[in-house]
Amino acid sequence: MEASPPHTPVPPAPGARAHPLDWAAAVGFVAYASTATITPICLVILAKELRFSLAAAGTLEVVRSLLAVGIMVASGFLAGRFGKVRSLGAATLLLGFGMMVYSAAPSYGVVVIALGLLGIGGGVTDALINPLVQDLHPGDSGRYLNIVNAFWSIGVLGTMLISGELLTREVSWRYLAGGVGAIAFLSGALFLLLQNTKPRDKNQRLREVFAHKTAILGQRGFWLFFWALFFAGAIEGAFTFWSASLIQLEYGGRPRAAGIAAAFFATGMIAGRLLCGWQVRQEHLWHLLFFSALGGLPVSVLVPFAPGVAVAAGLLFFAGLATAALWPSIQSFAADRLHVDSTSLFILLSCGGIPGFAFSPWIMGLVGEYADLRVAFWCVPPLFIALLALLWRARPVAETQSR
Repeated sequence: MEASPPHTPVPPAPGARAHPLDWAAAVGFVAYASTATITPICLVILAKELRFSLAAAGTLEVVRSLLAVGIMVASGFLAGRFGKVRSLGAATLLLGFGMMVYSAAPSYGVVVIALGLLGIGGGVTDALINPLVQDLHPGDSGRYLNIVNAFWSIGVLGTMLISGELLTREVSWRYLAGGVGAIAFLSGALFLLLQNTKPRDKNQRLREVFAHKTAILGQRGFWLFFWALFFAGAIEGAFTFWSASLIQLEYGGRPRAAGIAAAFFATGMIAGRLLCGWQVRQEHLWHLLFFSALGGLPVSVLVPFAPGVAVAAGLLFFAGLATAALWPSIQSFAADRLHVDSTSLFILLSCGGIPGFAFSPWIMGLVGEYADLRVAFWCVPPLFIALLALLWRARPVAETQSR
């Protein structure tokens, strides 16, 4: 990688504080997380009712992510034409509509169609929430990105706990899907109500947006961060998608126990992101990333050996703690180190993270189908090793501002 001149980050604004749109972004992440994780907690019951396999279950996440990546590429154009806030409002309303289709699905095929709608709405949501936060806090984005992204994990936590309890009480998964859709509609309304609280985004022509993306893709440093986010997404996706099913299929746990165990992972994510947001300075992001991944490696090795639900839940908490800062901090770190348009950068990086988030559930579903989910969780340690190698390679970037 060629060295570029040292870059001085934009200093945080004096007295910087939360903007109303930070709270809208937080609610958006809760809605997005709920639509993404309602399937994992309902998966065992859903598969029995609609008669599909673990391999088919893993394919659901692939369908959602492929459409998400496709729409992400267009998200920059949407933001340039309509503004980030209005685009986010429309996207989260689409999430709500997709969940309503999901709740009425009579077959696996209709679930796939619903997941397609969720992929489109989720792609725009994932692509534009973090750039919106970056715009609101350009000099201190690492802090705010970690805090706002904690609400993704809060959405996971609430979905797992509430759904696990209600499923144990034999409440239909269809009612749960409808409830998640209502949260998404609320999020869309909130974005649209607050769209005038932020100065309108500069109206960019398609040619300008395309030029930003082309410039980013031409930088070698971008690809290092792209693959780092791919593996970070794969780690998060593995635990998010399969933790509840692991408890039910390998330990015979009821949905309540599965929800609680999966909620331990989400709790670790929440704690990690809030602590990092409050305590870790922007210049220490590389150390945060590297030592988080280093700590997560032995935890992931131990998960398949957990002798019972309690130990598995404890390991999932520490896995969440280690995974917490990876996604938002990689994006913030990349924005500091690459001299490019941050909106286009975040969108293109997410085009690596979202496929990673789907890749691990798909592979683990195939392994689980032919072996079991304990064996499938052996897919996670290599993901940590690959991420550590990339982060170590990124160390010169932190020191010399390389491209």
